[in-house]
Amino acid sequence: MVPARLEFREVQIAQVVQLIYAETKDTPYVIDPDVLADKRIVSFRYDAQMGDFSRFLSGFLESLGLVITNRDGIAYIAKKIKEERVEPPLEAYVYRPLYRDGSYLSDLLAPLFKGQFTAKKAVHTAPENMAPQQSVPAGSAAALIDRRSDTLVFLGSAEEIARLKQVMPQVDTPKKSVMVQAILYEVQTSNSDGSAFNIALNLLGGKISGSLGQAIDPMANVFKFANLSINAVLSNLSSDSRFNVVSTPSLRVTSGETGHMVVGQDVPVLSQVSYGGNGNTPLQSVEYRSSGVIFDLQPIVRESIVDLNLTQQVSNFVSTNTGVNASPTLIKREIKTALSLEDGELVVIGGVAEDKNSNSRSGISFLPKFFHSTNFSNTKTEILLILKIMRI
Repeated sequence: MVPARLEFREVQIAQVVQLIYAETKDTPYVIDPDVLADKRIVSFRYDAQMGDFSRFLSGFLESLGLVITNRDGIAYIAKKIKEERVEPPLEAYVYRPLYRDGSYLSDLLAPLFKGQFTAKKAVHTAPENMAPQQSVPAGSAAALIDRRSDTLVFLGSAEEIARLKQVMPQVDTPKKSVMVQAILYEVQTSNSDGSAFNIALNLLGGKISGSLGQAIDPMANVFKFANLSINAVLSNLSSDSRFNVVSTPSLRVTSGETGHMVVGQDVPVLSQVSYGGNGNTPLQSVEYRSSGVIFDLQPIVRESIVDLNLTQQVSNFVSTNTGVNASPTLIKREIKTALSLEDGELVVIGGVAEDKNSNSRSGISFLPKFFHSTNFSNTKTEILLILKIMRI
């Protein structure tokens, strides 16, 4: 007998199932003990206009996690058995990197896989501070810090290993490099000459035909040329006596690494003073600081451009007359900038200047001073950096 309308409000599931089969079904039925023990409260309403009652009943019970199975004319109502997912067996895959470090590959790929990479460490550090290759005690702090690795071991399913083998050749590729050529000038100018930056641009633009220049930031005295060689710059600017070549560094640097060059000396400088107590003599520690021409750069080579972080310093130590006479004073002129350059572009960077004023008196010594002439001069020494980037 199919009911025209049926409604239950806040009734336990076990009671609902028993009432439905007792009152609306003529077929034999068996209710599983787990269903009878189900104390969940439900409410539902059925109307004949909603369609076939048997289909409605099956959908209602299925929504509660119950299932009806008919065998030999008997309806069995039981809880749906949850299929237990069997995890696939884990396999080990050993990969020996061709170009990149194992730690870099594991950090890059680990978020894409459920398996584990053995090269991944808990504490990350800069490449220059990585622990050496020799073994360290298991469980020690050193064991948790990144170390350079020439072998990568992955533990995961066969499906993940197959996917890893497809991805690995696309990320384990040679690092790109750049050749950086530079010329560092000290330019001595007077008030009438203008800045060394403008003088250089006038010389390059007037003597080299076909070179195209573009201002990166005119306010910051940065200008780049697309078709200009470093030798042509050196040849043309050397003809002007105001331009004095300080250094001509040339470095090949791998993408992401840091190139460093120092032409100068390390000077001992007082660092800190410690006292042993009981009137003991104070102990002074000394650290050595570099001075001279210091050139630091870090390129990031991309598909179309090279991002370059650059620091250029010209410095020297002089005697200190400010109360700390035992330690020298560092005088420096420094350029620090970040640029985005295309392959082969040349950059002119200027704007770091030092002014010097001087007074001189001339005349016959035995004559009064008002017969003497006084000369005042102002000279300016400016740092000018020419830089060229070439991808390798």
